[in-house]
Amino acid sequence: MTVEDKLVGTIRERGPVTFREFMQTSLYDREAGYYNTDPEKIGPRGDYYTSSSVHSAFGAVLANCFVKLWRGMSDRGNTATPLFKLVEIGGGTGQLARDVIDTIGSEYPDEYDLLQYTIVEISPKMRALQRQRLSEFGSRVRWTDLDAIGDEAGGQFSGIVFSNELIDAFPVHVIRRRNQHLEELYVAVRSPDQSCAPVQGETDAARTPSTRLVFDWAPLSTQRITDYISQFVPPIQDEQRIEVNLAAIDLLDKISAKLKNGFLVTIDYGDLAEHLYGYDRNMGTLRAFRKHTIAPSMLDRPGEQDITASVNFSALIKYGESIGFETISYERQSAFLISNGLIERIAAKMSSEAVCNASLKERLALKNLFVPGGASDNFRVLIQRRI
Repeated sequence: MTVEDKLVGTIRERGPVTFREFMQTSLYDREAGYYNTDPEKIGPRGDYYTSSSVHSAFGAVLANCFVKLWRGMSDRGNTATPLFKLVEIGGGTGQLARDVIDTIGSEYPDEYDLLQYTIVEISPKMRALQRQRLSEFGSRVRWTDLDAIGDEAGGQFSGIVFSNELIDAFPVHVIRRRNQHLEELYVAVRSPDQSCAPVQGETDAARTPSTRLVFDWAPLSTQRITDYISQFVPPIQDEQRIEVNLAAIDLLDKISAKLKNGFLVTIDYGDLAEHLYGYDRNMGTLRAFRKHTIAPSMLDRPGEQDITASVNFSALIKYGESIGFETISYERQSAFLISNGLIERIAAKMSSEAVCNASLKERLALKNLFVPGGASDNFRVLIQRRI
């Protein structure tokens, strides 16, 4: 059964669903969701790139940062030989984990001896791929659910939790202000004589004739949306659309309950609220990707294309501070990579005979991590410390 079939069945049984539920089903349905099916998602044969898929130097720089953060922790678990605990939430293909672990192993042998790398991954397909790619590291790498991270007893732990391009894939509520009232975007089943109401610049022509779903606007589904907007979103104009990522707030709550001492590192596509929700972006940031191209419609091919929305870093910072996370730094990814040794690492590689003979493709990939307009330009890195 396709994702569209499941959505149509649900809507006919219960009525229209929120866009958040549509996005949740499209991406994460266990049988037919985008992240749980076989086709390759990341890289040249997939639908999008991640920074870790551009070049292994990205993971190497992260490893350098993690070691520095861990060495600076005043309490590493109150034991004589504390474990160096890294927890990656949303491990993708496992390539980033491999690059991080390889770098720690080759450059920081003392830390490598203490390393325990945990991956929190909800996709069975991705988890299987990760196990295959990381098999050589044996018991040093383990997999668990978010609720179970920490010590063997399931309690709190000291360490570093991080994610790379995770939160922009969380399902979001889509909201607009109209006639001074807030409305939410829903997905309904289209009647035979009903046209598709466009959203996000879509047109009827953008959809295939077989599309059975249609957008609709209705009252908010939860009071939490109003609370989020009042705390983390600047005033929005009439007819302006925004995304509300309640799942990101829920994630912070879960990490806060588990992380006794350490750091939370969030790397993602997004910005502060005043830039993200400026009126020059009055249609919001929601978009779908297929084969490295922005798809014409989010209702077409549910389960077969990626859907994403830029991250509101103001919400992560402000809510994090309210539950015990101190903001250490917030910067563009390119600046973060440079300050943590990317240029020196590139220079060392380029001076070696192997890289002097490297292909132009590899050199361009390296440059793509820090030059204006490259892969890092629209990404931000937020480091928070549990206090």
